[in-house]
Amino acid sequence: MKFLAILKDSLREALDTKVFYVMVAFSLLIIVLVGSIGYHPVSVEEEAHRFADQATWFLTHFGEQHKMSAPQRWDIKDFEQTQPGAAPWQTGYRFALTIEFPDEEQAKQARKIQKLMRDGLQQQLRLQFYYLKNLKIADVEPQDAKEVRFLVTTEASEVSRMQDWPHYPVFLFSLPLRFWRMPVGSFVQFWESWLVNFFGAAIALLISTIITAFFIPNMLRKGTVDLLLVKPISRSVLLLYKYIGGLTFIFLNTVVVVVGIWLVLGLRTHMWGTGFLLSIFVLTFQFALYYAVSTLFAVFSRSPIVAILMTCLFWFVFAFVIGYGYHWVNPSRKWRDVREAQIEEGQEMPSEKIMPEKPFPDVVYTTADIIHFVTPHLKDLDTLTDKWVLEDVISPDSPQRKAAEKAYAGFRWTEAVSVTSLYIVILLAVSCWWFARKDY
Repeated sequence: MKFLAILKDSLREALDTKVFYVMVAFSLLIIVLVGSIGYHPVSVEEEAHRFADQATWFLTHFGEQHKMSAPQRWDIKDFEQTQPGAAPWQTGYRFALTIEFPDEEQAKQARKIQKLMRDGLQQQLRLQFYYLKNLKIADVEPQDAKEVRFLVTTEASEVSRMQDWPHYPVFLFSLPLRFWRMPVGSFVQFWESWLVNFFGAAIALLISTIITAFFIPNMLRKGTVDLLLVKPISRSVLLLYKYIGGLTFIFLNTVVVVVGIWLVLGLRTHMWGTGFLLSIFVLTFQFALYYAVSTLFAVFSRSPIVAILMTCLFWFVFAFVIGYGYHWVNPSRKWRDVREAQIEEGQEMPSEKIMPEKPFPDVVYTTADIIHFVTPHLKDLDTLTDKWVLEDVISPDSPQRKAAEKAYAGFRWTEAVSVTSLYIVILLAVSCWWFARKDY
């Protein structure tokens, strides 16, 4: 009952600032915006016509200034699926790509270099239709004296489910962004990892640090602390109860935004991975460290401003400088492995001079390992949470998944949680010791 009374008091402090309601309102706004985004599967026929229209526009506007004989029109004709009625990723495609010139002489000259044109077009179309397999272009006889004609054929995609087929987002139910094409799983990973676990978490943790920094100094004000200290409860337990009350504040906010986004994304994409939901506890755990720092300096100084500034400094040094620094240096040891996983079949590896085995001397890696080992693993927690999300939404056979698995291979939950927990325990122990011996 004592705990619940102190917890209720801490929550009341947060609610009285009205910031809690503002954060919930902001979270609901983000949830509505994410829920308004639909995902439309890419149509190979539409993409082929878009490619032809873009080529026509470009050569019409820029061909003359480069002294090129600009064709009047590129077009797609006789488009068909090799397996009519099959899902887009389960069928191959066949269509004619025609280039219509303004007169027969230009077309005749173009047919003399048709092989050279074909090789360049095949490269461009393979980039455009990277998700299709074995795209080939063959010369065919024109049906008109003013045209050059190519036959384009492809096999079915290697993907096995709808979520791995390229889609483009439709914002606010009506605004398509056709240039932004990714598998649905990649969109889900983008929203869950970047919007919530990176951008959203940074803002939420910063605001929560500012709000909760007032809890303990307010408790230590003359009159308030006198009333609390006469209660039959030890000072250490009193401080820990107050600390848990602050953690509850960030936990409730995190539940609202994470569960809300998980629900709307699941309804929109039919992907219901649980890794994103587990990030609720990871974000709360990260805040537990920041709040332990805030508690320590609040007890030392009884000033919320000092607690806020020291917590922000702690974040900058340990999460930003050391965390991002290590996550920049460490992957370079596996630079080759990660790059190999990303390179598509048929492409050449960069030369050894461009991609060295290790770009830094061994002393740099040794120093980075020591600093990383003895400091809180805040960035590791972000990385491991991203790994949860990625495993939920990205196919195990995709180059993205293989590259990420190699990049994440050196990070362990046991190490990250153990080292970070040790810091929390030490900070709280020092805070309780100081609070217990201090004469108020």
